[in-house]
Amino acid sequence: MKHLLQLALAFLCFIFSLKTSAQQDKTMFIFGHSLIVHATSTDETTVPHWLHFLAQEAGNTVSVSGQYGFLPQHDDLPPFSQWGFNNVPPAWDSDTQNFADANFDTFLLTAGNFIQNQPSDENYFGFPTTSPLSATLTILDWIDNEEADAVTYIYENWPDMAGFIAGQSFPPSLTEFQNYNDYTLGGFHDWWIDYQDFIHAARPSENIKMIPVGPILSKLLTNTALNQIPILDLYEDNAPHGRPTLYFLAGLITYMAVYEEKAVSTFTIPNTINPLVQSNLQSTIDFIWNELLAFNYSNGNSRVFANSVLSVDSNDYQADISVVPNPTTDFINIISNYSDYSVDLFDVKGMRINLKQGMTHHRVDISNLPNGLYFLKIHIDGNQIVKKVLKG
Repeated sequence: MKHLLQLALAFLCFIFSLKTSAQQDKTMFIFGHSLIVHATSTDETTVPHWLHFLAQEAGNTVSVSGQYGFLPQHDDLPPFSQWGFNNVPPAWDSDTQNFADANFDTFLLTAGNFIQNQPSDENYFGFPTTSPLSATLTILDWIDNEEADAVTYIYENWPDMAGFIAGQSFPPSLTEFQNYNDYTLGGFHDWWIDYQDFIHAARPSENIKMIPVGPILSKLLTNTALNQIPILDLYEDNAPHGRPTLYFLAGLITYMAVYEEKAVSTFTIPNTINPLVQSNLQSTIDFIWNELLAFNYSNGNSRVFANSVLSVDSNDYQADISVVPNPTTDFINIISNYSDYSVDLFDVKGMRINLKQGMTHHRVDISNLPNGLYFLKIHIDGNQIVKKVLKG
């Protein structure tokens, strides 16, 4: 038995060495503004640029299209493809293709960073019939009609800095910067939580997630070794638009939320990024991952991950359980030291798949399922572990 287990584990390592682990390919549309894509002389001040290179390092892919605007402009649908990047593959050409041709599976949208003085269900000044919430619901309903299986993420950005600086000059003093981060983690963050809650109350059947980019940035820049990065290496004005270092960190947070995995710490960061980020990359990745795992509803469900099974993952039994082959075209074989366990399978939207047909204790038949990424949850002794499985 021990010999068989060693062979199985060796085979699994061989699979990983050939980079045949479950690859994730994302096709993304972004309803955004300059806190996601800041138009400068370099793509390094854009989140999609970093998503592309982080995905590439991990053996994943992403293609991106998007448009500029705030929610009252974005709800004038359909959208159009406004952005282009030097390295990021485009997902859609709105001049020659219908929207459905792109087969988007991921959407990102964000609100303004200067409207948090009133609740998101109250109408904008100058827009008597439109609130951040109503515009968001219009966009979400349109997405649901166009791409029902796609996952939509709210990108929680960072607030306007001007109100925290005496005379609205720049850069802020250390005290002003601390006050700014306190607000990002306090009243500003509360607005976004209420915003997500309003959306869920209005569309309870939709799986709308949120990426707390701004709050995690504030924690990184005040509570970790990154607090030594000079403010002018992070921001260029009081809007505040960022420099490449800030957008790299925002991209790192966004990557880990959307791909639901830690970024690869072997990624080589260019020297345009403050060197403290490279020298603290692993600890930064670990910090972000723990923040994402901890961002949950009161019932324990994740506010971030579309696959809520990930938030209850346990590593206690990881070394004792393997699933092979992976990728697979028909069967998942479970190799384990344990005889008493149960199994659930989830799709990429976190929906449980009926496994009553085609399942034995050690084998799961997925031959009749569409190609794609799945999550196998294994229950042992009151613990739960999750294995990613690629069909196709």
